[in-house]
Amino acid sequence: MIDTSTIWKDSGFDCDHCGGEILERTDQESGQADFVCFQCRECGCQWTVGGDVLRIGSGTHCKAAQRERQKQNEPGPLSDIPVDLNHWAGLLSRSLWVLLALIGGAILLRFGGGVVLRYLLPLIIIGGVGYFLIRYGKTQSWW
Repeated sequence: MIDTSTIWKDSGFDCDHCGGEILERTDQESGQADFVCFQCRECGCQWTVGGDVLRIGSGTHCKAAQRERQKQNEPGPLSDIPVDLNHWAGLLSRSLWVLLALIGGAILLRFGGGVVLRYLLPLIIIGGVGYFLIRYGKTQSWW
């Protein structure tokens, strides 16, 4: 059974949309990391700890503030396509690891021959089964 709880603390800030009290919200769920965000008591707007908007409240003042925020974040005339450098860096890193693994495997096969397959193949299968078992256990909240 999954236990969930929410802890509310005063953040000391007031909402610039409606003037309501902003609370620090900590959601705790068994087997998961705590989720912390800020939420306005009056309009329900939510922000991450870094200040990014998670959810816009239902009030007209909240929607107006979101439209203003979007106007400020619009790309300029020279940047037609926004580029997320972190996304490309993650892909480059992943593809680099795959390339290095393929090169390493080719070197082992070239100089080790079939002996490498005889000893490494069972280790690769055991590692794969272990990896999927751990992922399945986390989704089932076994640990």
